[in-house]
Amino acid sequence: MDLQETFYILAIVFMSLMLLIMIAVVIAVFVIKSKINAIHRRIEEKLAILNNIAHFGGDLMRATKKVVKH
Repeated sequence: MDLQETFYILAIVFMSLMLLIMIAVVIAVFVIKSKINAIHRRIEEKLAILNNIAHFGGDLMRATKKVVKH
């Protein structure tokens, strides 16, 4: 085995490893994106619940003012 064949083998091994690393990085990006989207959905749901509570509190205050005035 001469120097040229050794270089080619090293290049093939390096390119194969880089391809595997790139595939792993792409998969990691998709996994991280899905987790971020899940967190975002949970935050949006909690904000919607808080918004409903705030509206209910406002409605309760309006009803209380109407009862007190009469």
